[in-house]
Amino acid sequence: MTLWSVLLGAVIWLAQGAPPPAYSIPAIREPHHDVKLENRYVRVLDVTVPPYDSTLIHIHENPYVYVSIGPATLKAQVLGSSEFSDLILKDGEVRFSPVVTHRVGNIAATPFRNITIQIQGRDDTQPANAPAAAPAKANGSSPVVDNDLITVDRLVLDPGESTGLHTHGRSSLLVAVHEGAIRLDREPTPAIRLTMRPGEFEWHTGPVSHSLTNVGSTRFQAIEVVWK
Repeated sequence: MTLWSVLLGAVIWLAQGAPPPAYSIPAIREPHHDVKLENRYVRVLDVTVPPYDSTLIHIHENPYVYVSIGPATLKAQVLGSSEFSDLILKDGEVRFSPVVTHRVGNIAATPFRNITIQIQGRDDTQPANAPAAAPAKANGSSPVVDNDLITVDRLVLDPGESTGLHTHGRSSLLVAVHEGAIRLDREPTPAIRLTMRPGEFEWHTGPVSHSLTNVGSTRFQAIEVVWK
């Protein structure tokens, strides 16, 4: 059986409302999930599903948060259920999910893409010169998710705007939602300029004090995920 026939069968199942098959695979083996980073704290997956296509049944063995890169109209089904749920996402929308085994079908005429950030473990890194502290609020940020594992803030900077210096007490991940050019000032290293396309990310292990400045000509939008 070819991969195409498997995927085509998944789309038919979604359309007909048939129950999911009994087998499943890890998300890292699912063809639409591309692993971009993995360490003891995080696994970052770049997920793309073409129009009228479906993932296979797959397992997310740890909780995760995801951000939609562009809007999406989806159908989702959890293993063991005959029910299909509508999953309508706005561009840049962020959601948190517990451990789940599921499949997702794209019923729109445009590709679906998200960045899935799976929490592999708690951050126990405590450099001697950077004790953990409550993160300072960045200018231009607003809270999206706050639970016992992570916090997620949405960051929106117009051209010339800066977050100001703020501190993340644990490891963190910056994910671009829209393309933009930023200057990253991170103590005590020299400033660097980054041009980030949608879905690109910047990971930092351990506590950090930094500021982000939009040095481009368009509004920059991103999310910052901070471990607890």
